[in-house]
Amino acid sequence: MKKNLSIYVFILSVVLLSSCQAFNYQKDTKTDASSLIDNALSGNTSQTTTDLLGRVLSYLLYGNTISQDNIIGTWKYSSPKVIFESENILAKLGSDVASDKIEKSLGNQLSKIGFTQGKTSLTFNKDNTCSFTCGSRTYPGTYKFDASANKLTITDALGVGNVKCTACKNGNELYLLFDSNKVLSVITALSNSPIGNSTASSVLGNYKGLKLGWSMTK
Repeated sequence: MKKNLSIYVFILSVVLLSSCQAFNYQKDTKTDASSLIDNALSGNTSQTTTDLLGRVLSYLLYGNTISQDNIIGTWKYSSPKVIFESENILAKLGSDVASDKIEKSLGNQLSKIGFTQGKTSLTFNKDNTCSFTCGSRTYPGTYKFDASANKLTITDALGVGNVKCTACKNGNELYLLFDSNKVLSVITALSNSPIGNSTASSVLGNYKGLKLGWSMTK
């Protein structure tokens, strides 16, 4: 019941927001609010509503507890990911920011440092060792996973000392999500281009309340 109420409140906020400039709609645009809410509560959400819900961290984590055993194995880079920390941040920044702008910029920066779909990989072993392969380089390291908080701490394998991120599953994908300054640290450590580092900082460092990272598949 609490989850249904939360979904109701969130969708209502999105519908109300649709009349303001954040969604670039005109004042006379009409939205079928009752249809959106009815579909959400019955589980028959539209693709648009589902995409919005899937971009909020609390919805990704709700009832989606994973253990260390769930992340054991080799994961290959799939795509950049930008996730809102809360519904309030989504409402403030607008869905256009979530769907295109930042993910495209993040993807460009990751590709510049060697992230290649299906080839860049991160391996987690049972003994808490791990290794990250990016292009011709492999970085060994260790990791710790706190299942109670979905927090993953990786040491050395991403080119830096200790870096913490949120780890969550979405279907067959593993999301590694960092605070913006932390993902910038990773990009900086793996990049050999000071210009690229400066560009990454100017593009990605201005967004607060977002988790930036990438998805991986086995």
